[in-house]
Amino acid sequence: MGEPSDENKDKATPETVPAAPETKSRFNPWIFGVLLLIIAASVAGGWLLRQANSDKSAIAASEDGTAQGPLKAYATGTLSGLITHATPKPLEDISFLDGEGNPLKVSDFKGRVVVLNLWATWCTPCRVELPTLAALQKAYDPDVVYVLPLSIDKAADIEKAREELAMSPPLPLYIDSEVQGLSKWSVAGMPTTLILNAEGLEVARFEGEADWNAPEVKALIDAIKAP
Repeated sequence: MGEPSDENKDKATPETVPAAPETKSRFNPWIFGVLLLIIAASVAGGWLLRQANSDKSAIAASEDGTAQGPLKAYATGTLSGLITHATPKPLEDISFLDGEGNPLKVSDFKGRVVVLNLWATWCTPCRVELPTLAALQKAYDPDVVYVLPLSIDKAADIEKAREELAMSPPLPLYIDSEVQGLSKWSVAGMPTTLILNAEGLEVARFEGEADWNAPEVKALIDAIKAP
């Protein structure tokens, strides 16, 4: 039998590659259920971790003295960061000058509640809260509650401090140019306000700017000065 002609070769059926068998996707409810359980467990685990961290923070806040003692309830509103003490703490006495250059000590102000505010002319938040401290002083007899703004400005900047306070009467000028208060009272930043009872003991302190004319401040002061 003869070989096929070239023409017949050309007409031969070409070789084809068989197509892959068609696969159909099937929904497996068991796999879907397992995936849902994994996602739910992950979400629940994250919530529990956040809750545990929150509880730890609350415990730490209580242990480091930020919310202790009978004044704890007054740490609200503008005073939400108020640090209160389980019992009043002694405050190391320091000397400073009044606006006339006369020497004074913190102990000279015993017998009244003292709102001792550490500030400086270069501290913007300090200057912002001065009018509210002035308003607080106007609300009380200075023989009962005394706002003591203690500037830590350098001696060369006393006049700047005087001019700044002149815009917030009746606040007087007191100067601690040696900056004793920051170190002896463990002050970390400015402004910081220490609140002393009539015995000259620290009962609370607030770090940062606050509205000292707010109702919660007056409620705190009234609680401290109450017999």
